[in-house]
Amino acid sequence: MIATDCVAPPAAEECSNKEVQVLRRFFSFLVLVACCCVNGCGYHLSRPESSLVAGGKTISIPVFANKSYRPNLEAILTGSMVDEFAMRSGGRVMAEDAADLVLSGTIVSYSKTPVSYTARDTIKEYRATMTMEATLREKKTRKVLWKGSDSLSQDFPATPIVSVQQNNVDIIALQQNSEDAAIREICRKLARQVYQKITEDF
Repeated sequence: MIATDCVAPPAAEECSNKEVQVLRRFFSFLVLVACCCVNGCGYHLSRPESSLVAGGKTISIPVFANKSYRPNLEAILTGSMVDEFAMRSGGRVMAEDAADLVLSGTIVSYSKTPVSYTARDTIKEYRATMTMEATLREKKTRKVLWKGSDSLSQDFPATPIVSVQQNNVDIIALQQNSEDAAIREICRKLARQVYQKITEDF
């Protein structure tokens, strides 16, 4: 009886090697797919946090100029800006000599117009509208980093005249309170929009 060596033919050995290579490539592909699902394969573009916040920049907000006919608007708007930026930036609102950035601005106009009337043709509601512009600069270089403008409106009720004996001083005071509340709301919204626009573009 003649003994034979159990050696696979060359063709079979080559075929086996190819199968191993295919299997390795297949498993490598599966691993790659898993990485893509978990990590996005490095192609996921996430928006970086604004450098105004992430970079630890400090900002100064001097009192805005006021070109409108109504006094004290600049104090209300500037206060709203300071509150908004301090709250959202973790309190990094500083005096101008200690800040990295300076946000300056101007109230361009303010108006109050009737928008609705009662059945007796008296004013039922007013609309307050404020337009402003602002500029963000790097303090050291004076380079303009952002510039924009915005306009917002807020309706508020007119004070009804209940009787002819009603005190005119009381009517004026109530009307003034309603308008002041509308102005504060406008300034609060303008400050929020300015912050959002700056952090989107900065």
